[in-house]
Amino acid sequence: MGLFRKKLAVLDLTHGGIPIAIKLAALGNDVSGVDVYGTVDQARLGELEEKYGIRCSKAPLLLSEFDLLIAPVHLDPAYPMLSKARSEGKTVISHHEAIGKILQDDPELSDIRIVEITGVKAKTSTASLLADMLSRRFDVVLHTSRGLEAWKDGVPFLIHRGLSITPGSILTAIEKSLEAGIRPEFFIFEISIGGTGAADLGVLTTLSPDYGIANNTSLASTAKLQLIQNAKPGSILLLNAGAEKALEAAKGNLAKVLTFKDPFYAESQVKMSEVPDFVLETEAGTAKSSTPSEPATTPKASGSTLHFLRRGEELFSASLRPGYNSSAYRTAFVAASAAALELGVERKAVVSVLEEFRGLSGRMQEKELNGVALVDNSNSGMDILSAEKALEYALLKKKDEKKGSIILVLGEEASQVCEGLPPVSVQGFVEKFGTKCRHIILVGERMQTVAAKNVSYAGSLPEGLLKASELAGTEDIILSSVKCFR
Repeated sequence: MGLFRKKLAVLDLTHGGIPIAIKLAALGNDVSGVDVYGTVDQARLGELEEKYGIRCSKAPLLLSEFDLLIAPVHLDPAYPMLSKARSEGKTVISHHEAIGKILQDDPELSDIRIVEITGVKAKTSTASLLADMLSRRFDVVLHTSRGLEAWKDGVPFLIHRGLSITPGSILTAIEKSLEAGIRPEFFIFEISIGGTGAADLGVLTTLSPDYGIANNTSLASTAKLQLIQNAKPGSILLLNAGAEKALEAAKGNLAKVLTFKDPFYAESQVKMSEVPDFVLETEAGTAKSSTPSEPATTPKASGSTLHFLRRGEELFSASLRPGYNSSAYRTAFVAASAAALELGVERKAVVSVLEEFRGLSGRMQEKELNGVALVDNSNSGMDILSAEKALEYALLKKKDEKKGSIILVLGEEASQVCEGLPPVSVQGFVEKFGTKCRHIILVGERMQTVAAKNVSYAGSLPEGLLKASELAGTEDIILSSVKCFR
């Protein structure tokens, strides 16, 4: 069903519904917006009605008034309009699908190629590395949780900051790019929980660790399969070879399906009968570990050598710089390299990017804070598993460099950032690993419920880092693992 001259209801104006509603109204539809969470300011709702003709409501509307509903994949199916639509057989499409239809019908984008990247882990780092690689040959605009950037010849320029990675933000990202006079050859979009179907190349980084959505009635991994199910004929899908659910969904797909395997990530231990198209190995032979879930050697902070293979043939090797935890970028290295090569980037440009890379801010990057070593792992995708891996890395650094003790800054700056960091998970973390740190500074109001002997509290990441700096000696390590926008 097309999205033209229809009566449409856009559900959830909080998570990307507003730009969708505005665009659909501009395309000649009769649009109503439903603020299902009641979180949108009344003045903003009034503006939508007066300026764009979008009728807004904080209460469910009568289903009979609409041709179809547009709802996010994470909305509780028990929401009255969704529940009634399901019982009456009324068409419901996701925010992702709506964006896909809008983009594919937009003549202004006909000569611009689109890359979409989704998954649980490594989305931002994969997208950022790919933007750098593509920019060595093409003009690129990158939209991630870090911001909206224009890339050219390996140099980024910030266009705008503050957009989420909901599918609706894609429309805003395109609008702000074109308004700035930037018309790229490639748009790269980091997208939460799925793909739109407009991509010329779609990348699935990982499907694990999985988690519940829509009031725990479905799994995020199922929603992310939209990247595959919505893929347009002739496009390319680059999938993690360990994501069996995705590989099964890709069978019979009219897109070109390619797979990658990185040797560090546990879910990438595939059956011998399934030969990935792209494989990443280390010179130390990490890929040949005798234990399926563990690497053969411990990833180190110092630079190491990567070997990149396509269907068993080595295409290149790259010597990585020290100064960041290269193992934290394992998925991004192989996925971005494979995507870049498929899109026409020369091997030497891919190698150059890998060898120049110094890590992304807030993603296992080594820095200094007032003369004290800082491992920065604070970002929007940080979760408790990431905090565990960061601590493991800091402990290794402590041992190798004969450092003193670890001061950990852990928590969240905003509970709405990608579902926040559950206090119950933090409580479990400090009970299991708290003794490995001299002191833990918990960030965020919700962390006040977490109790431990060596714990204090801070209201924000800067406050937490200031307290850590005051506590730490010159031989100590400050480890920052706070869920936040950077």
